[in-house]
Amino acid sequence: MSYIIPAAELDIADIAAIKQQVIDALFSVAMKMTGLTREQLVIRNLLPKTDLGLTNEYWETPTLTANDWTNYFTRQLDEQQFVVFYGVANLSPDPKVTAIRFKVGSGAGTKTLDVIQLEELYTNTERTDGFFKRPIIYKERQYVNVDVYSKAAGTEPLMLRGFVVEPAGKVTF
Repeated sequence: MSYIIPAAELDIADIAAIKQQVIDALFSVAMKMTGLTREQLVIRNLLPKTDLGLTNEYWETPTLTANDWTNYFTRQLDEQQFVVFYGVANLSPDPKVTAIRFKVGSGAGTKTLDVIQLEELYTNTERTDGFFKRPIIYKERQYVNVDVYSKAAGTEPLMLRGFVVEPAGKVTF
């Protein structure tokens, strides 16, 4: 299991180093599995709707159930698409989500990869974001399945920090 490091405990160089390690790890997996070179692949920030199937291109949970897990999203990745989650930021002034669970698969074959408790982030009211000690990587064709645990009903602007690596030119705007 992993844990979260509050951003308030890190300096800018630490955050830059975490991001670079995450990018390098994701490129490594993608190059190994696809046979493509780093130059043939691109990395970009996750798009909530395009990449994960959320309703819009901004982060917002579905309606949460109090004191229970709610599925945030389940989405099968495309061929030659790789995703990494490396942190979280809760943009709510009064956070409800207390934990996040990363699973792979859908239905009966779902396997939990990690569960990360988030309440430590809320002890600092100015910065309610943090970075995972161990990034969560999903490979092509895998089901990305993320649940959140909430202490109250409602919705929450819970942003997941992450990147997508895929062949250049795949996503156009």
